[in-house]
Formats: sequence, C-alpha cells, structure tokens
Amino acid sequence: MNYMKKCVTVAIFGFLFLSMFTSVEAKETEFLNTCHRFPSKEAYQPFFSYINSLPIIITNNSNFTDYGFLGDGTAVNPFIIENLNITTTKERGIYVYNTTKHFLIQNCFVNASVNGIVIESVKNETAKIENNICIGNSIRGIQIYHSPSSQINNNICEFNGYFGIHVRNSSNCQVNNNTCFDNGRVGIFVDLSESSSISNNTCDLNFRGGIVLEESPLSNVADNKCKNNDNSGGISLSQSNRSVVVNNLCVDNIQDNIMLHESNDSFVLNNLCSGRGVGIVVVNGGNVTIDNNNCSSNVIGIFVNDAERSKITNNFMYKSGFRFYDLNKDDFQSYTVLNNTVNDKKFGFFASLDDLTITKSIYGQLFFADCSNVRIKNQYLSDTITGITMFYCSRSMIRSSFCSNNWYYGINLVGSSNIEILDNNCSSNYAGIVIENSFDSELTYNFLQNNIVWGVVLDLYSYNNSVHHNSFFDNNLYYGSAQAKDDGQNNTWYDEEAREGNFWSDYFVVVGSYYIDGYALTQDLYPLSEPPVYRNKNNYYAFFSFAVIIPLMVYGYFQITIKKKRFNNQEKKLR
Repeated sequence: MNYMKKCVTVAIFGFLFLSMFTSVEAKETEFLNTCHRFPSKEAYQPFFSYINSLPIIITNNSNFTDYGFLGDGTAVNPFIIENLNITTTKERGIYVYNTTKHFLIQNCFVNASVNGIVIESVKNETAKIENNICIGNSIRGIQIYHSPSSQINNNICEFNGYFGIHVRNSSNCQVNNNTCFDNGRVGIFVDLSESSSISNNTCDLNFRGGIVLEESPLSNVADNKCKNNDNSGGISLSQSNRSVVVNNLCVDNIQDNIMLHESNDSFVLNNLCSGRGVGIVVVNGGNVTIDNNNCSSNVIGIFVNDAERSKITNNFMYKSGFRFYDLNKDDFQSYTVLNNTVNDKKFGFFASLDDLTITKSIYGQLFFADCSNVRIKNQYLSDTITGITMFYCSRSMIRSSFCSNNWYYGINLVGSSNIEILDNNCSSNYAGIVIENSFDSELTYNFLQNNIVWGVVLDLYSYNNSVHHNSFFDNNLYYGSAQAKDDGQNNTWYDEEAREGNFWSDYFVVVGSYYIDGYALTQDLYPLSEPPVYRNKNNYYAFFSFAVIIPLMVYGYFQITIKKKRFNNQEKKLR
C-alpha cells in the first residue's frame, strides 16, 4: 500500500514537473505569437532551407572566422552569413560592429525582440544586406548606423514595431528593391545620411510614412511605390537640400503623397500622385522645381507655401488643383508657373498685374496674386480645389461664373479689398464664398446651395464687407444653425438703403431677423421672402434700345414718309 502511494506521488510530481516545462514552452509560443505579429516563416520560405541558429554577434574581424563563415573578407570574396533562421527573444538577431572586412548577409530569416539585423560602425563600402526577411521585431527590421556606403537590397521588412529599414549617420548608402509593409512607424527611414539612394522599393501600409528622409541632402529617391501609408504619407523629405524625387508612384496615402520641407534647390519630377491626401507639398523651401507630375483625385494636387523662386511647370491635375499660400505677396512674383493643366484646361496663374479681363472659359482654375482691376466673367470652374482665388488683390470683379463641386471653396479672397462678387453660382463646395483678412468688398446676387458648411464665410480679420441680395439654399445642413458665418467686424448682411437682405431657405418667420453663425453675432435684419433676381443694367439698356428706341425710329420714319407724301400731294394741287 505504501508502495502504491509512493508511485502515485511520484506520478503526480512527474506530471506537475512536465506541465511546468510545457507551460514555459507555451509561454514562449504565446510571446512569439502576440509580440511578433507576422505569419510564420513558412509563409516566406524561399527555395533553400533555413538552418536554425542562435543570434550572430560579431564585434571584431576575427569573429567571422570564429563562426566559420565562408570567405576571406576581401571585396571579391566577402564573409558570407546566409540561410539562417534566427528566431529569438534576444535583443538582436544579427549584429556586426566595428569591423573592416567585407561581408554579406543574405537569405536569412530574422525575428528578434528589438532589432533584426544591426550594422554599426563598419568600414566604408564593406556591408551588404540582401534577400533577408526581417519581420516582427519590436523596433527595426534592419538598422545601419555609422556605416557609410552600405548596400541594403531585396529585403522584406514587415510588421516591425518602428521602422522596416533605418539608415542613420551613414552617407552614400543604397536602399534598393526592398519591401517594407505594415511597419509601426516608417517603412524606410533615412536621417543624417547625405547622398543616399532610395530606389525601386515598395512601401505600403506603414503607420507613419512610406519613405522619410531627414537632414539627408543630395539624396535620390526614385522609382518607388508607396501606397496607403498614414501620417507622413508616401515620401517625405525634410532639411534635405539638393535632392531629387523622381518617377515615384504614390497612391492613397493619408496625408501627403510627396512632401518637401525646408529642402532647397530640389527637384520633384515625373511622379504620379493620386487618390487620398495631398499630391505634392513644398513648404519653406526655395528654388524647388516641380515638373511633369500627375496629381489626380487629390484633395490638393500641388500645395506651395513660402517657396520663393520655385518653378512649377508642365504638371497635370485632374479632379484636383493648385493651392498657393504665402504671407509675403512679393514672393509670388518669383514663382515660375507655366504650362500646367487642371481638368484638361489651363491653370491660370497671374501675379502683379493691373487691368486684366478674362471672359473666355479656357481655365480649369484661376489664381491671382497682387493684382488690381481684374474683371472675371463667364467662367466654369469645377472639380478642383478652389475655383477662383484672389490673394492680396484690389478693385476687381468676379461676375457671372460657375464655381461649384470643388474640394474647398467656390471663391476665396485672402488679404484683398474692394472686390465685387456678383451673380455667381457657388454650390456643392465645402464652402461657397470664403473671405479671409479682406475688407470693403461686396457680395450680391450670388446663388449658394448645398455647400457642406456655410454658403458665405467671413473670417476674424475681415471687416466692412457687405453681403446682400444673395440666395442661400440648404447650406450647412449638419454643422451649424445658419447658412452663413461671420467672425469679423462691421460686416453688414443687408442693403441699408433699400432695407433688403438675403434669401434664406430655412427662414420661415414672417417678420424678424435671420441670425448669422460666428463670433460677430450679426443678423440679416431684412430677410427676403423670395430669391432676388439680378437684372443686368447693360442688358436692360440694350433691351430698352431695341424695344423702345428702334420702334420709335421706325414710327418716326413712317411719319416723315407720310408727311412727305402729303406735302407732295398738296404741292401738286397748287399747280
């Protein structure tokens, strides 16, 4: 009996002992499955077989031979680290530091707790990392640090916590033909590394950008495909002067498809940017050439802000357009803007002109900067960003034009004065007519319908503007209580002499004011009971001439003829 008890006791402890090890193994499996969010390595299995391996740590030249790697470390016969499966909870999978020999890391599957492959402080032109799979690392798939002229080619870096590939303080590196997919921050991140070459990579679904360069001048970013990246968008360069971004495909990136910030003397050439986000953004960078790009179906096709001496030529916009914003009006004179199209029509860019008349509908979008005495009539501007923009303009008229179905505004005044906006249709835009930092302008007899927000907006710095005899139909159905907004000062919403205001489709009171949204707390004191009809005085006088004067002339002619006949008859009788 005691023997049986001993056997049962031993069996129970044995079972518990085995269960303990089983739970440790289960925890290891759970860690790999939860902390490393990627498919199994079999999903990436190439034509060769991986060899299971512990992490490779090399801190001097002799370590290459200690591991027994093939090669002698020369350029023609480098040490080769290949065909390894390194799946580990250690910090790094492969680490090469402070070496002077040539080496090649290829065809390895690496998944570590922090960084997959790390190359640090190796001699110029000695490192090649090719055809590896680095997935599920919590920080980086591949890191190159203080190792100039390294080559990172044909690797797959996916599901890493921060960066697929990170090159830092390493000039003249080549990052070519890599796939960086669904990384937690950036697919390919290059910083403090001048003369980098980033080409033929595919960077999709990265949370904070596809390809990002910071403080890396003289770099070349060419022939890459960047799709569906978030935050920083497809390709982003910051403080990277004299760089080239050419022949890239950037589609449906959430923010900017291509963005240059403080990157002077650079080129953006022959890129295709379509879908969500802004096509091309150039901010705070002078002498940038933007040429022969296709930006279609973007919220903004090309956005230029404070980039004097830039050249914007031969670009094609479809269901998109241009937006310029510069606080210094003199900078607009330095831009070269030629041969661009919006929706298969010319893009009209006019700076520092006086006395200009536009009546032919040959433009897909119109932009005026520092112009005066401009007369715009009979334009059809649709499916762009803003139909007509006037920046620092004065004493001008926008009349009888159709500015509807635009991403932003139908008509936009910025820093302008004495502008007459008369008899235009601004419907189905984000906002109909937007007045910013402008004064002494008049908006009359415009038709404003189905704009997402307000039909007319006057911002905080707009004053002494008059808005009357306009028709507001079903604007701002979801975001406010009124169809117009006034944040400015001393703006009036009615004709003070005639005591007539605007027609509001949501005004149902027989007597009383219509309250305007905004900080100004303004009112239309005399809402109209029916939409006003604009009567062109010139046409009226012309009609009067034909309808009244000509019949009078005909009547006079007949009277004279009759009198002549009577006179002749009387003369005959006297004879």
